[in-house]
Amino acid sequence: MLEGIIYQNKDRLSAGIIVAGWDNNNAGTVYNVPLGGGLFKAPWAIGGSGSTYIYGYCDATFREGWGRDETVEFVRNALALAMSRDGSSGGTIRMAIITQDGVERIFVPGDQLPRFWDKA
Repeated sequence: MLEGIIYQNKDRLSAGIIVAGWDNNNAGTVYNVPLGGGLFKAPWAIGGSGSTYIYGYCDATFREGWGRDETVEFVRNALALAMSRDGSSGGTIRMAIITQDGVERIFVPGDQLPRFWDKA
């Protein structure tokens, strides 16, 4: 549905959309609907101005089959890296973990973001 809406309005919309969720048939699923339409299923998706800084990190780091804690660490690190390079990427992290049990929300304030540039 979103793919059609974005494609039909590609001259008026300026948004890429990431759609994720959980259901009994497919378990966890992530789709990327980029600018101009299209629909791409992948194990992870990123978008926005900071994403260009972290594609290499995500490609090199992500592993299939991670549990909750490894996935949360991956997302937190990826967002912190993007935010450290892109002034438009915000100052805090808000995550929603979607599973068969519901939605868990995690908030990471700016003063608790991982820092990579000052490690010895």
